[in-house]
Amino acid sequence: MAVSATPTVHDVSFRPAERGGFGGFILLVLRLVLGGLFVFAAYVKLTGPLDFSDSVKAFKILPDHLAQLATFAVPWTEMVCGLALIVGCWTRSAALLVSVLLAVFIAGIISVLWRGLTVNCGCFGKLQPFCTGPLGWCNIGQNAGMLGMGLVLAVFGGGLLSVDRALAGRGGAVPGRETASKPSLDTPRAVS
Repeated sequence: MAVSATPTVHDVSFRPAERGGFGGFILLVLRLVLGGLFVFAAYVKLTGPLDFSDSVKAFKILPDHLAQLATFAVPWTEMVCGLALIVGCWTRSAALLVSVLLAVFIAGIISVLWRGLTVNCGCFGKLQPFCTGPLGWCNIGQNAGMLGMGLVLAVFGGGLLSVDRALAGRGGAVPGRETASKPSLDTPRAVS
């Protein structure tokens, strides 16, 4: 039986732990911007739950009992994911969940536009930093931009100054990543 120390794509130690350098800086900026937007949006929804509930019901997609559930679940999901992104802990998982939320929001906005409804966005409460007036294509573009940021973070990780990177640098398990033991480059592997 021959022994090979050649790394493969499936070896955990062969994958870059997290991005550093200029790419890591870009990931840091994306992480902080997206996390900050989601924490802010969650804060606005949590401090004005009736306004957010009215906004959810105006979409006329969910029955009342599910609209109530969404009124509670969405802001807390946004807050937890936003904070995880800011800190850089479980970055890929948080970014993936944020991306799923954004895809659902985009689908809801398209549904509203297709049905010709006039609905005001409950994204940031009464503050409309990017898109003004009722929901429109601007909101789809805004959410698509954030979706792109989320997907980049889900694929490449948190970049500089993240808990994920600190744990990866110490050889610890990175939250949101596979933790099953796999051979490292130092461990010879049998090749048949």
